[in-house]
Amino acid sequence: MTCTADRDQAARPAEKSSPHRRASRAAALLGLVLAVLLSVAGCGGDSPSTGPTLSATRGADGVQVFAVTGLPSMKFSATQLVAKAGKIRVDFSVAQGSPPHNFVVPRIPAAHTSIVSAGESQSVTFTVTQPGDYPVVCTLHPNMTATLKII
Repeated sequence: MTCTADRDQAARPAEKSSPHRRASRAAALLGLVLAVLLSVAGCGGDSPSTGPTLSATRGADGVQVFAVTGLPSMKFSATQLVAKAGKIRVDFSVAQGSPPHNFVVPRIPAAHTSIVSAGESQSVTFTVTQPGDYPVVCTLHPNMTATLKII
């Protein structure tokens, strides 16, 4: 059994598309694929965090302290945290209206918070002995990044 649409299609010669039209279709398809991938990436396609650089302040006990906030924009309040080798405390909070976040330095096992909800905070204290750049990430939103720079 042949459908009318099949018969009409068979009666027409194959349409040729120009290289320009094929390129336009390919670009549109690529854009669509990228949009879908970014929307399912966990952060809605957010780019890596951008923000100020913070230098540690000295606590009364000699610990270097940072106050870092997880923002609704899926970013940390600072892009770079600068400290000297030694004992460091991060007072991590999550802004009102933000989804939950955490603060994790994957190369330093003790440097992580649990998942923190909006309006709440948690502190983590750890020691770093080697200078270098240590990536920081929210494991719930992998594009939410910063760097702990030990000088």
